[in-house]
Amino acid sequence: MTVGARRLEAFHHRNFTLFWLGNVGGNIGGWMQQVATGWLVLELTNSPAFLGLNALLQGVPLIVFALVGGVVADRFDRYRLIIVAQIATIIPDAVLAWLVMTGNVRVEHVFVYSVVTAMIGGLTNPSRQSFVPSLVPREALLSALALNSMVWQGSAIIGPSLAGLALATGGLSLCFNASVGTDLLCLGMLLLVRVPRTVPARATVAGWRSVREGLAYAWGDDRLRMLLVSQATMAFFARPYTQLMPVFARDVFVVGPQGLGVMLAMPAIGTITAAFGLATIGRLPLVRTFLVVAATLACALIGFSLTRNFPLALAFLFVIGGCISAGQTTLNTRIQELVSERMRGRVMSLFMASNQGTWRLGATPAGIVADFFGAPLAVGLGGVILLGALGSLTRSRSLWAAGKDEAPNPTARGGEPTPSARTGASNPSAKDGANLPLQPGASLPPNPGANLALQPGGEPTLPTRGPRPTAGG
Repeated sequence: MTVGARRLEAFHHRNFTLFWLGNVGGNIGGWMQQVATGWLVLELTNSPAFLGLNALLQGVPLIVFALVGGVVADRFDRYRLIIVAQIATIIPDAVLAWLVMTGNVRVEHVFVYSVVTAMIGGLTNPSRQSFVPSLVPREALLSALALNSMVWQGSAIIGPSLAGLALATGGLSLCFNASVGTDLLCLGMLLLVRVPRTVPARATVAGWRSVREGLAYAWGDDRLRMLLVSQATMAFFARPYTQLMPVFARDVFVVGPQGLGVMLAMPAIGTITAAFGLATIGRLPLVRTFLVVAATLACALIGFSLTRNFPLALAFLFVIGGCISAGQTTLNTRIQELVSERMRGRVMSLFMASNQGTWRLGATPAGIVADFFGAPLAVGLGGVILLGALGSLTRSRSLWAAGKDEAPNPTARGGEPTPSARTGASNPSAKDGANLPLQPGASLPPNPGANLALQPGGEPTLPTRGPRPTAGG
């Protein structure tokens, strides 16, 4: 079988094909909804601070519920959880669309909508990610994961562009109604999927105790802790720029909603470029690569904040998206190598929280700064602070220890790390980045859907509608 045929092998399976088709429409609609929501908040309030507050109201429940989402995924039938979550997602989407159409929408309605959808997404994302292995046989799993990643990346380009066109021609109501339509498409495709009912293993530990165990495990390993802190640092200071894009489109570059769609598509193109680059290069010193791309990201943010030339701004956004993607992928890969299988799901829920949740927390102070001093200063200040934070991270022994020993975890099939793994003792013969996940002969983790390091772009792929996707990975 040729390489191209292997990549498309998952399409030979009916369940996955139906799932994938619904996924395409759902993700495009989700991107359209994100663009429209940001534009709506700005129209209702004329305040960048309210854009940041809206992100905060997404981030807090997303972080809290992501911590228990992994436990939920292990205790209930995942397919039925996804169906219920899809139905639950349609309700707030339809209500918000109706309020926009009737002209009765207020900013507090958007805030409630953000909280509800973030709760649904945080609670069910682990189930969504781990459902794909149920749709294809083991030999087609990598194909299925790669195709799902392509959906997210492609939607991140098409969705914002369509949203800009829809806003310019049909207004906000067209975007929100299109989002509801894609919700229904996803639900219809899911209902056509036929998988056997699963009976989860009987829980032996209380749910909150499982959450505490995961937190203690990640915090107790110096290397895991520093990798998660590094991801949270990059997300908190760099990624809030996405929430301020409506301000840049309307007030800074004066390009309107169509220009906003183009601006949000550029980081996604950068994400795809970075993914192919990492896949082509192969082995890399992961921690060192993260520090380099994070420093480049900070400089690109500063450059974007200073320019008033729209084509140059698009070039900076391309670099920003690529750097965020590369940074997330390298950290994710190293975490996957270090974590034991027994704790993989819970640690990955922490990674999701540090990635998807933390940047929304950072959007609140960024929005306040933008309200008082302008969006360019808010984004540029984030880049400057990120550079300073990277200076501190480069002096962290625990972070460099995470990069020195890149051999597989000796307890990869379960149990706690050995004392050397806890302290970050290195193997003198191992080169940084010399052992990426799933080398020939290696085994897949019990939850392959959580092994996001395999995915181009480094961003968790949402098989169905969950938290709204974000530009730039």
